[in-house]
Amino acid sequence: MEKIFFTMETFSGISSLLLALFLHFAEVPKGEMSTRSKHSRVYIEVAYILVGLTSLGIAFSTESYHETLKAFFIQSLAPIQTLLFLWAITFPIYIGHKLEGFLRRQLIYTLLLAAANLIYYFGMDGRTGTLFYYILMTCYACLLVLYIRVYLRISRRWVQVHPERIPYLKKRVYPLLIGLCAIFALSVAVNIYPHLISQLIFTGIYTIFYIVFALQYHNYGIFIADYPLLKEQVETEKSSPYTSTSSPQEKKTHKWNSEKIEEKLNEWMSEKGYLHPSLTIQDMSKEIGINRTYLSNFINETYQTNFNGWINGLRIEEAKLRMRNNPDISLAEVAEQVGFADLAHFSKQFKMKEGCSPSTWKKDSQNLPSAEEPIHQ
Repeated sequence: MEKIFFTMETFSGISSLLLALFLHFAEVPKGEMSTRSKHSRVYIEVAYILVGLTSLGIAFSTESYHETLKAFFIQSLAPIQTLLFLWAITFPIYIGHKLEGFLRRQLIYTLLLAAANLIYYFGMDGRTGTLFYYILMTCYACLLVLYIRVYLRISRRWVQVHPERIPYLKKRVYPLLIGLCAIFALSVAVNIYPHLISQLIFTGIYTIFYIVFALQYHNYGIFIADYPLLKEQVETEKSSPYTSTSSPQEKKTHKWNSEKIEEKLNEWMSEKGYLHPSLTIQDMSKEIGINRTYLSNFINETYQTNFNGWINGLRIEEAKLRMRNNPDISLAEVAEQVGFADLAHFSKQFKMKEGCSPSTWKKDSQNLPSAEEPIHQ
């Protein structure tokens, strides 16, 4: 049993350290979110270094302290790890000017709980199963529930601006939160009935989860790289060419730039460049010869939406035109022709914009006269 324990903890520790190195040296895609993605990676790297070093420390401890040290690790360090994981996926999508205060408050709560565990384990008897032990476990549970609720509130606010991200959050990010909750439930069970075998099983489960989390988080950073920052976010305020403190000459230059961008956009829209599938703002900026940041800011300022929302609006107008002019065309054909990846995505975006399904709109539009050109957003 001693060898199994040593092997499992050593594997967990080395795996966590290797995952930290993987995330540290993995390339962060360039984009308006790249700065935030790099910053958020620091949190998850620290979490993996923390669990890696702790696991190795437990592995090389004396046998008589294995169960106690493992219980202490689960109860006092796990909240810090959970906080760092949640910070890593929250930081890129936080909207508002109070980010530092938000992080500071969460850190204070977590450190207070960790300090209480330190006092209990090293200043008191440190035994599991006591009243004070269960009080600490309850605080741990409440803290985790609080952090999950905070993340859900932040993500809901973000998808109000980026509604097209809802499917991705449900498929990719929310399962990670469910995984964190499952790991928490297991940690509670293991700590209520601490035993070397149950701790070994738990170590194997959370090690696998950490590997999956690291890979999914890496993909998360790739996916959000193209999303533009909002004016509420500090980075945009610093980089935006449209500021109230600009000099008259700068404002004149910005006006000229806006006119130039508008001219190129009108030409691009007349050629229906938005029909190309898998179109990104990088592709468009290269095609029309406009700086990506200027283009993104112009779209945000002029159309009061982000790049993806604007493109989807253009595609939906084109889809309406084609459905009215060709009543026999299928919805799947329309979706493909106007650049949507599949019918489900087309239907979702159409209903979000028009308030009804494309099939309902198509049926109702048969009594209306045909349009010749789509209305550009």
